[in-house]
Amino acid sequence: MPINKLFGGSIEVMHQALNVRNQRQGLIQSNIANLETPGYKVQDFPFELVMQRVISGQGELARTHKGHLAVDPGEAARVSQFRQEERPVDLDEEMLKLSENQLMYQVTSKLIAKKFEGLRHVIDEGAK
Repeated sequence: MPINKLFGGSIEVMHQALNVRNQRQGLIQSNIANLETPGYKVQDFPFELVMQRVISGQGELARTHKGHLAVDPGEAARVSQFRQEERPVDLDEEMLKLSENQLMYQVTSKLIAKKFEGLRHVIDEGAK
């Protein structure tokens, strides 16, 4: 039985959430790194909209040939929601977004760990 059937697909959704959070982390770090770059504009994407597209399957691209590489649905959804704001980088705001993103990444990874702990508990109790 596939692991997704066991948890109703929640592990796959959380896996995609971790990927999207990781991509957003890199984008925020890029904003901070370019704080003093003349003409640089803030770049970001709305996490919620990207996750909605991933969950609904809108982020998947059709493979028209078996030799084509598969594209991660989270990456495709993120690119479609990418935006560049017409303002310079505000360090305080970017640090706040960075902290929030890190916290949400940690929460999601702990939820996945708890799912597997529950599975291990069921397996261990069955061995008694």
